[in-house]
Amino acid sequence: MDYNKLREEPLKSAVQQDYFKAYKYTQLGNIDFVIAKHNTEKGMHSLFEEEGIDGSIKSILWAEAKQGTNHDIYESFVQLILTIGKEKTFEKYLPPKYIGAFDAEKFAFIEYHSIQEVFYQNDFNWNVTPSNHETKEFKQLHELCENSLQENSILFKYETQGAELKEFIKLNFKTDKDVSEKISVTKNNFTFVFQRWSEVVKPTISVDWEKANKAGIISADFFLADLLSSENESLKDSLYVVLKKTKYELAKKIDDLGFETSMSVGFKDKQKAYKEFWSIYSRPPKEEYWDYIIGRRDLLVPQDIRERKGSFFTPQIWVEKSQQYLADVLGETWQDEYYIWDCCAGTGNLLNGLTNYRNVWASTLDKQDVDVMKDRISNGWSMFENHVFQFDFLND
Repeated sequence: MDYNKLREEPLKSAVQQDYFKAYKYTQLGNIDFVIAKHNTEKGMHSLFEEEGIDGSIKSILWAEAKQGTNHDIYESFVQLILTIGKEKTFEKYLPPKYIGAFDAEKFAFIEYHSIQEVFYQNDFNWNVTPSNHETKEFKQLHELCENSLQENSILFKYETQGAELKEFIKLNFKTDKDVSEKISVTKNNFTFVFQRWSEVVKPTISVDWEKANKAGIISADFFLADLLSSENESLKDSLYVVLKKTKYELAKKIDDLGFETSMSVGFKDKQKAYKEFWSIYSRPPKEEYWDYIIGRRDLLVPQDIRERKGSFFTPQIWVEKSQQYLADVLGETWQDEYYIWDCCAGTGNLLNGLTNYRNVWASTLDKQDVDVMKDRISNGWSMFENHVFQFDFLND
């Protein structure tokens, strides 16, 4: 079909009919092209309806549409990202597997997790008009996202690749209208699931959260204990908090007599809210996501704590750039000639890709982050475990 003469609304309808007819077509706020799974589950709203959240919408795609053929597809992506960030759609609905941009000539996709980092920027002004491509914020976001969009997006032209587009959708938008299923937790939506967990489960845990936060104990670690569990037992003992049937155990240590000690905490409601919540979400996630989710624990840390502790993830592009700058200044053999100490290492992402870990040390403020790094080592990271330690370099 020739879409060239269609205005935006007829274009969206035509593309939906030609390529997405098997799926639910809806809109979420100002995201006006949303493809979702058909939902047959009843009762999915129960935990969320008080907050006005539609937990039943299982989006596969959020997309931005433009009539005509003379649009920069990457600018359309940026407009969509601004729309999502401005409305905080990812906090109200489960994020999709893909975001997309299309016009009368082409349709492009990129996996949501490839761009989700931008929504957690510090001091970015989201209160601009997304469709105004001349604002400082639009240009700033375009510059930030351009490389990722170019490297990770998948583009199809209707005229020459229509069959391939249909096959891509068939393979990657798999769904079954008649099967009731739990919502899978993935690297795309785990932050959303954590937000819902914080509203539903967190208040029922017998913890004074204000005092706990001051002591460096945060709810994210309880969520990870829940998420990475089966039969109400955490699957990774290396987590700072682990779930043990009807209680959590945390802060394990060896005392002066050689005995292992820990603290434990239970639930105020005999796990009623906990059971209701996890009846909706499938856990544990696929094992291939575990390291990513644990490594991105920083996304689950409250903003005020992140700012106070400087807990911000270092994207891989800046990891590579930092190593390039060091090589430019110190020479190509700098890793063999110098000792490296990352004194605010977090979960160690800045140290990824180094080749001589005998000369590398990592310290961080939180015991939880030390545990994450040691868990990464047990899963194949080449860092030496005795080179990782807890240390407050500003005050110790």
